[in-house]
Amino acid sequence: MAVVHEVREPAPVGAGFIAGLTLAQIGAYISFVPLLQVLLPLKAAMIDPAHKAVTLANITLWGAVAAGFANLIAGAISDRTTSRFGRRRPWLLAGVAGTLLSYVMIRLAGSVAGLLIGIVFFQIVFNFLFAALLALVVDRVPNQQRGVVSALLGLGYPLGNVGGVTLIGGLIGSEAARYLALGLIVLAAVAPFALALRDVPITAAQKPRGRLPIFSPDFWVDPRKHPDFGFAWGGRFLVLTGFSLVQSYMLYYLLDVVRYPTLFPGARAEQGLAVLTAIAAVFNVIFALIGGLLSDKVRRRKPFVILGALVLAGATASFALAPSWPALMIAYAFHGVGTGVYFAVDIALVTQVLPSARDAGKDLGIVNLSNTVPQILAPVLAVGLLGAAHADFRTLFLLAAAVCVGGAVMVAPIRSVR
Repeated sequence: MAVVHEVREPAPVGAGFIAGLTLAQIGAYISFVPLLQVLLPLKAAMIDPAHKAVTLANITLWGAVAAGFANLIAGAISDRTTSRFGRRRPWLLAGVAGTLLSYVMIRLAGSVAGLLIGIVFFQIVFNFLFAALLALVVDRVPNQQRGVVSALLGLGYPLGNVGGVTLIGGLIGSEAARYLALGLIVLAAVAPFALALRDVPITAAQKPRGRLPIFSPDFWVDPRKHPDFGFAWGGRFLVLTGFSLVQSYMLYYLLDVVRYPTLFPGARAEQGLAVLTAIAAVFNVIFALIGGLLSDKVRRRKPFVILGALVLAGATASFALAPSWPALMIAYAFHGVGTGVYFAVDIALVTQVLPSARDAGKDLGIVNLSNTVPQILAPVLAVGLLGAAHADFRTLFLLAAAVCVGGAVMVAPIRSVR
């Protein structure tokens, strides 16, 4: 049985730390969003054009499996790291180096197997980086600042998305230049923060108790003992399942349903995706900041998380019901509103229902399964709907909207956080 050790709430953090962490978070999102939304679908279509949707689904599935295990192990290992350089910094730097190597592997892949190996390796090394980055919120940020900090970290996705997808999908045409640009951005955003980070080492006596193996009962959080953690996990899992069903296949939706290159001769579908991403990002940034600041001011998280999930559900349903370019732009604006509010405040809510701050990296790894399991489930659902002769995007998006509503419902029973 693990022995639980509580640690004192950290002192308030300054603007320098918050700015560095936010920039590193944006860099982390740039490292994977354009890769999985633009470069991987294009690479899958290049290698296996006749079966691109199924190939993408299979590679995404196994990549997500690798990500889930890697994040669990990475968080627990970083919790137990007693290096003189700290317990998070070594894994931030190792994650950056591994991510750069994975780009080379993916760029040079000439077969489905080679592409699969590259993506699996990327998911492993990236999740060592991401687990350490997210654990710093619990290590360093007190509860009264987590709404604002979570809102700023919530900007990582929209800014990383619009910056990465616009640059990689819209402005740079050369495949080699796209991977080079990704690598340089990630290196510049994350490495300086990791090197400057004051990551105080822990001693062997301060390490979390209990065994490390993920199949040990000491490793997992029992939802019967910590029901709020279970509800938060379940709500996040459902919303991110809906989110994953949309994000991974929007490029093919623009190609096969909206027919963006036909509407705008000479334009590429990835340029259309960049336009949609930019629209969503504007609203995402505005409403993430509003949601985070208001949630700190009124000291409530649940109403904002529920509202964000419901707006996201409505926008996703609109993709299915109005498959035209003008309607898609409007729906993407509301999609940005929903994701902005939801992701900004949900991070704060999750950190407040963790069973123990000392096991933050490990427990956040379990939380991250609510992100990676949907990435496993979404391709399985998508293969059945998109692998047929006539891809059924309508049903896919309506299903995504329904599970987002379910995610909103799951948050309501949480009692320890208002």
